[in-house]
Amino acid sequence: MSAVPVVASARSGTASKARFLLSNQPTWSQTLSRMTNSRRRQYPQLRISPSRILALRLRSKTDRQKNAYRNTFEFGAKQRADRLPLLLLQAWLVRQDIRNEPDLSASICSITPLEWADRFHGLASRGWSKEDVDHWIWILSGEDGDVRVQRLTSTETPKPIFLTTLLARSDEKFRKAESLLSLMEYVSKNYFGPKPFSGSNTALPDRKLEMTDSQFLILLRRLVSHVLRLWPRSIVTVARFTVDYIRRMPSEAETNSYHRKCEVFNTALQLFQRPAATKALNNMEFNWRAQTILLAMSDNLDKPLIINRASYRAVREVMVGLKKSQTEKAVAMRYAKSWPPYRQDFDGLDAKRTAEDDYSRSVKAGILGREAGYPDDHYDQALGALGGMSASFPTVQTRSLPPKGRKGEEEDPNSYFRWAMLVRATRNPREAWKVFNDVASRTGKVPNVQVYAEMFTKLQARPLHPASNALPGDTRESFPIHDANYSEYELARLSPPTVRELYDQMISRGVKPEGHCLHILLINAESLEQGTRYLRDSGIDASSVNALALFKQPSFQALWKIPLLTLKDYIQLLCRLQPDRRGRQKILPNELLRIRHAIKLTRVRSGRRTTETSTFRLAWTIILRALARPHICLINSTQTNNDAEALAISLDVLDSIENTTGVDPEAFMYICRTVQKAALSRLTSREPQSGERTKGREYSPRIPDADTIASRLKTIFSQLSQVVKTPGFGSESLPSPKFLHNVGPAHLHTYMRTLAFLDDVDAMTGLLRWMLVHRRDVNDEAQRIEPRGHALVAKTLCAFQAFASPRLSHEEQVDLAARMEDGDGAETWRWPTPEEVEDYVQSDLRGGSQRLRRRALEGAWDGYGYGYSRQERREEVQGMASG
Repeated sequence: MSAVPVVASARSGTASKARFLLSNQPTWSQTLSRMTNSRRRQYPQLRISPSRILALRLRSKTDRQKNAYRNTFEFGAKQRADRLPLLLLQAWLVRQDIRNEPDLSASICSITPLEWADRFHGLASRGWSKEDVDHWIWILSGEDGDVRVQRLTSTETPKPIFLTTLLARSDEKFRKAESLLSLMEYVSKNYFGPKPFSGSNTALPDRKLEMTDSQFLILLRRLVSHVLRLWPRSIVTVARFTVDYIRRMPSEAETNSYHRKCEVFNTALQLFQRPAATKALNNMEFNWRAQTILLAMSDNLDKPLIINRASYRAVREVMVGLKKSQTEKAVAMRYAKSWPPYRQDFDGLDAKRTAEDDYSRSVKAGILGREAGYPDDHYDQALGALGGMSASFPTVQTRSLPPKGRKGEEEDPNSYFRWAMLVRATRNPREAWKVFNDVASRTGKVPNVQVYAEMFTKLQARPLHPASNALPGDTRESFPIHDANYSEYELARLSPPTVRELYDQMISRGVKPEGHCLHILLINAESLEQGTRYLRDSGIDASSVNALALFKQPSFQALWKIPLLTLKDYIQLLCRLQPDRRGRQKILPNELLRIRHAIKLTRVRSGRRTTETSTFRLAWTIILRALARPHICLINSTQTNNDAEALAISLDVLDSIENTTGVDPEAFMYICRTVQKAALSRLTSREPQSGERTKGREYSPRIPDADTIASRLKTIFSQLSQVVKTPGFGSESLPSPKFLHNVGPAHLHTYMRTLAFLDDVDAMTGLLRWMLVHRRDVNDEAQRIEPRGHALVAKTLCAFQAFASPRLSHEEQVDLAARMEDGDGAETWRWPTPEEVEDYVQSDLRGGSQRLRRRALEGAWDGYGYGYSRQERREEVQGMASG
């Protein structure tokens, strides 16, 4: 391997040492010194891992961070062991400017040139050279995680395993999906054992570079952490990566081989249960696919691997988060609306079904666990309640994330899991209140904060829309209450308390709101004063709570003491309480400033590039969603000016997002909706009203022109829809998702309409071409969000036909028609009929589609020569107007 140039030191005192590292010829004195070394151990056990010290140095960018770990760095610099991480740390410090760290500098300067030469020449016995160390330092010197991984994988020469796990540490920040794929490819090529059935029994040239089970599991945990934060769909790719490792483990003939495979297999099953950082419930199907890959691999072995108790539980935890299967939907439809619900037989086939036939997949997995010798504890019973089966209380199958908390063998904490999930697995507040009281009377226990949280959730749930076809357990909305023949006294007895009454009861019993309970209370608070009370009662630092008030200038230190998710909830409360214009002439300034204060809090909390704030994307999305509301009031002015102000603020927020967490499809969709809102107001303001010209309805000077906005949106969509470049190995053995971001039919329809409002026909045509090229991926995503997914695809085609197609040339229309027909089987799309297009246009109650349609037809008329005569254009416009 060619040596990487050594970075020049900024200190003259260490320059000679840096040059001495390039020495090639060992002297007799050096050789004798190495042979007669008085150190008893070359690789001693230290009180802190050398890799940990190196990781802390890697993440310390500022003087404040370096000072925080000063003692740790000095400890690492004083060691003289031959462990590679220590040697790499000290050699790296030689090349750094550490004049501001005098003690550390003194420790490094105390290493004599003879010691450096002795240690570097000692690397040869382990297969490394000084050029390798230079190369490792070059890798660590990359400006971010993506660059460091790119440098690591730029050559196929194996590096020490600790260097790979160091770059994959959990507090690293990756922005590119290719980094994770190339990291897995590199590890599989260089650190796994020989491929099975490869026709060659040649082992690795250096057995020290074969990854051990413990090293692999460390790397796997870190990969799962990154994947769930950056690219949840690729958890399936990590599962295939794990299967590849298990298959390359030694054969059954080796001692403990089967036991080692079972350990890796079960650890992976449990890791793949962890929910994604965003949209955890929607992404749970990918967790299940990952677990399925492992289970299928085990079934195909001559001796299937043993599933332990924690793995059975992990499978059930994933299953309760899945959508109902067709069988489970049929069962849910056959349960009575009374409480307790009982199964009804609709036909003869129902009458032949047994109780076991109605069990959900989660319940069946629990039965398999019991048959394997693992009896249920209270946590397992809680999962059974979510699955629709409880021994003592009725429940309905409820799609949900698993309960959070301790999962040990202690009786009391686990018993509350069951109680809380029994309350959750009901259909409305009355049923939940009955279960809440029944369990309390049977057990004689006082509810804890987790049980109260589930009851608050039921009390504050919105009623189910009458037109909804959701089944019980599919959604958090409250299903209708059926009173049957209850008397007024019985109805009063069964009625649940109000939120205020239940909260006062909880506080009087000494239970503080925290965790999920605080989250539910805070986001549904009726006022900022009530939200502040919840925060104070939770025990959060009083000065930090005071810093959240309006007209305050919060500091990072004050906000840092508030848990990040709690701060997100308060930001969501501020956005929800931002007033609307409807029915109000003038709004007080303190009400108008709420969303601006939310932006200020988010910027201050995200100001420092910490690991947690790098994923603080949800708060920005909440702000953009509020700004996209149709009637939000930001200034005491007309709707046109309010919509323009909303767009101006959204574009400022977009700058902050791009500089911190990066834009995701949800933020992009809300930006598009805000653009639509502002554009529609501008179109409306330009129309004469009663023969008078409107005044004061022009765009704010803060807003760029339509072309600039369209260009920015096209740039963002290009980034979101960029295909992930898979390495050669990944395309063969580790198939990965095609896109980093989940761009679905809802995003495509919103973007198509936004381009229509911006009058960018070329971009609309480009978007349709992109959809036709990636038709299979769009259809797969539409299938995932059934049944409205395919309806949104149809609406997107209607939007194009209504607002862009009339202004295309004949050649462009023929080309698009040919592309539309170039599909096979289920992937075939069709153009909407004129009647469907007209229904789509008329379904817009705000009138935006009608105005866009009129402008498109007028533009087609003005664009004479696009394959139609002027008279045909005129007749089409007149027909639309008369209609």
